[in-house]
Amino acid sequence: AVGPIPEHLLRRARAGYYGHMTHIDYQLNRVFFMLKEYNQLDNTYICFVSDHGEMMGDHTMFRKAYPYDGSARVPLIFAGPRGSDILPNRQHDRVVELRDLMPTLLDCAGLPIPPSVQGQSFLPMMEGRTQAWRDVLHGEHLIFGQSIQWLTDGRQKYIWWSGSGREQLFDLVIDPQETNDLSLSNNTSERLALWRQRLVETLREREEGFVQDNQLVTGRPVHPIL
Repeated sequence: AVGPIPEHLLRRARAGYYGHMTHIDYQLNRVFFMLKEYNQLDNTYICFVSDHGEMMGDHTMFRKAYPYDGSARVPLIFAGPRGSDILPNRQHDRVVELRDLMPTLLDCAGLPIPPSVQGQSFLPMMEGRTQAWRDVLHGEHLIFGQSIQWLTDGRQKYIWWSGSGREQLFDLVIDPQETNDLSLSNNTSERLALWRQRLVETLREREEGFVQDNQLVTGRPVHPIL
């Protein structure tokens, strides 16, 4: 899952991955064709999304589970039926997550959203209406016997590795490839402390005991199921 491979093998792996993406495009076209054939385009919302990404050699890493955008950032394309209030050809820079999909689709269908749902419908956002939204998104994944925790507002990303206590901070605006770790710079100590405290607040009540005396605690036992 980690380590460099020869360039020609990497090109073949990426070509195969892109081939899978092309295959998906073809299959989606079949779905759209049948919707048109049966006159269902006027009452169908279409949401294209992926459950995770693939590092595919970025940072000499492969597979999912990592906090970097190659793994954690996924496509999200939404289209409403003709006559819907969704504004076409728009891009939004707010951070959304998979937990937002179910309430959004329920909202599109005019169905009530259960109060226990942790996500939030972003239908108002797509319709151009004013909507309160989260400032920061929290993500996590268990790998290599530790829990990788990260926070992002879409412009910056803070990462904490629970086993080693390693921290990373990236400016996604000027460094979208996440190659310049700002946590290594003395000039970003205040910014790093701000993000660290945000994660403390996020993990404060977690059963692993990631937070003690208002500090992140490394080496806590982790499990895939809480």
